[in-house]
Amino acid sequence: MPVLGHTHRLLRTNPLDWFTDLSEAYGDVVRVRIAGQSVIALSNPDDIERVLIERNQHYRKGGFQKLVTRSLLGNGLVLAEGDAWRAHRHDLEPAFHPDRLSAYARTIRSHTRSFLDGITTGDVIDLESSMKRLTLRIIADALFGVDVADDATELGSAFERILDHFERISRTYVYLPEWIPTPENLGYRRALTRLEAAVDEILDAHRDGSVDRRTVVTGLLESDSEWSRTELRDEIVTLLVAGHETTALALTFTGFLLGSHPDIASRAATAVRRLEEPNFAEAVADCDVLDRVLKESLRLYPPVYGIFREPATDDVLGGYRIPSGSILALNQWVVHRDDRFFLRPTEFRPGRWTPAFEQSLSLGAYFPFAAGPRRCLGDRFATLEAKLVLASLLRRFDIELVSEGSLDVVPSLTTQPRNPVRVRLTEA
Repeated sequence: MPVLGHTHRLLRTNPLDWFTDLSEAYGDVVRVRIAGQSVIALSNPDDIERVLIERNQHYRKGGFQKLVTRSLLGNGLVLAEGDAWRAHRHDLEPAFHPDRLSAYARTIRSHTRSFLDGITTGDVIDLESSMKRLTLRIIADALFGVDVADDATELGSAFERILDHFERISRTYVYLPEWIPTPENLGYRRALTRLEAAVDEILDAHRDGSVDRRTVVTGLLESDSEWSRTELRDEIVTLLVAGHETTALALTFTGFLLGSHPDIASRAATAVRRLEEPNFAEAVADCDVLDRVLKESLRLYPPVYGIFREPATDDVLGGYRIPSGSILALNQWVVHRDDRFFLRPTEFRPGRWTPAFEQSLSLGAYFPFAAGPRRCLGDRFATLEAKLVLASLLRRFDIELVSEGSLDVVPSLTTQPRNPVRVRLTEA
């Protein structure tokens, strides 16, 4: 197993490009030393499946990842382990049952309609910030029964400050505990305090009866488990962060790709404009053209660029001994762009997603929502939301990319565009 200890190289380049170069130069199992920590990058689907599926119980979330994100996510579903994770996932599963999707679809369409009604033909919008505001309103209403329209801008700014904090850590691999009063940490703590205040408002609305319908929170309060306020807060933050940020990014990247490929955008628009009421949501969910566009977007620009695990015991991957305590980096960004699995991998080619191709593709070669028992619980909700927002947009507007140049992305808590993605929307 090649061992590289040049942290300074990582600091001079985009970490996503760096991990790609490592895989191409040294193979499927590469060990590096980053800030004194042993990190093993995996890019073989068989090894990825072993970690996420076959022996998932022997792997836990990476220690550095937990250390860095604990102040934000607490012991929510993303970071919880063992019995706590199993209990929390069990109690949250009913909220994401397929039977709930039709009700969620109505909420998604309502907020999307309001967003689109505010656009005048010819308007140029910042797609990322617009999608983040929209998906924040959707997730808050659909899962928690509250309207954050008046707070969307302020909350959006808090989220951006939090993401900037994690982008710096992902870029430099330098982490200073939040209790150290640096300007960076103080700004992060202020943003976190604003987010926590919003979560407290959601909890208080449920306690005082302001929310008069069933939500994720009511489901947790009515479960057999005894949820503390801290546990509830951790799960709400986790769902807010994971539930709006990743979908907004998927829509941003898809909008960029469609704006860059007018022919594909035209075919997608033609397909969705043929769909009619009253079964528009169901038709969108089953629309092959839209499905392939979204899958290809998630391949090229996965909102979650990497998954990190730590073996509880020694294991063998790719013929190499993997000692316990190592950090394993399973990079969707790298594997999704590997020409062993995807012909012309850097090209946007939705047509590749035929049933035969999907059947031949290993679970470890395409995993935008992770895989195994810890696969994203809200993947069906997120997919439906992305399809409905995208279909509603294409139904009313043509997309023209205004931003110049290629799409440069950087790792943060998620995969972030380095520069604004600006598009012009013209009424169809």
